[in-house]
Amino acid sequence: MNEPQPEVLMSLLGAYHSGEKLVMLFDYDGTLTPIVEFPWLAKLEPRTRDMLAQFTVLPRVHVGVVSSRRLEEVEQMVAIPGLFYSGNSGIEVKLKDATLVHPAAAQGAPLIDEMARRLAAIEEVYPGAWVEHKRYGFTVHYRGVAPSLAEEAHARILSFLERWTSQLRIVEGPLAVEVTVAGTWTKGDAVRKIMEHVGEPAFVCYAGDADNDADAFRLVTSRGGIALGVGPLAPPGAAQFDDPNGLVDWLDEILQALATETVET
Repeated sequence: MNEPQPEVLMSLLGAYHSGEKLVMLFDYDGTLTPIVEFPWLAKLEPRTRDMLAQFTVLPRVHVGVVSSRRLEEVEQMVAIPGLFYSGNSGIEVKLKDATLVHPAAAQGAPLIDEMARRLAAIEEVYPGAWVEHKRYGFTVHYRGVAPSLAEEAHARILSFLERWTSQLRIVEGPLAVEVTVAGTWTKGDAVRKIMEHVGEPAFVCYAGDADNDADAFRLVTSRGGIALGVGPLAPPGAAQFDDPNGLVDWLDEILQALATETVET
């Protein structure tokens, strides 16, 4: 693990001490929970849920989860009221007073439906592969495919999608291919909307583990915040953690420091 340098912690705590709002945003799968074979097995550890809830009660601290899951699903998995939530990799954004959906997502839903139905045949050709339909997008998982066939299954998926590349956004994930309608919001757009809702001055910290977090990483760093990578496939960030446990341990240090500051002031 690349331990966060002292200046990373200092920049975060320094911003908070100076009166800025602190916005803590996280991907879900692979960041707050380990990557598992089936999404429904990715349960949030009680320690992690409790820590996120404790952040929310601190003054000037805002917490959100920005996921590739459907919006209502990630809300149910996290189950903490008062958070910002985003689903379908930024296409759906739930602010404190409104839920936003990119207009082109609904227009592209018929194409997403058709392609998800066609790709469902991969489950017969490559046992262990399957298609997760998420209304405004879908993910083709091949983690369960025999290792000797995984590369072939991956190539078949990309070959099928090639015809529609101008209409789709295709992002690689950990042994998965994520597909949404081209031109719709990304996780970076979701982060921007959350920041606008919180208002300035704000310091943003975003943690993610895969290519679909890259837009959020770029936005956060361009605004002077910090991006934290989790796992071997994460985009480069201010720090890299081996796994969600490493991230949670570090966040616990931040929580204790912020709680102490709150008590002292």
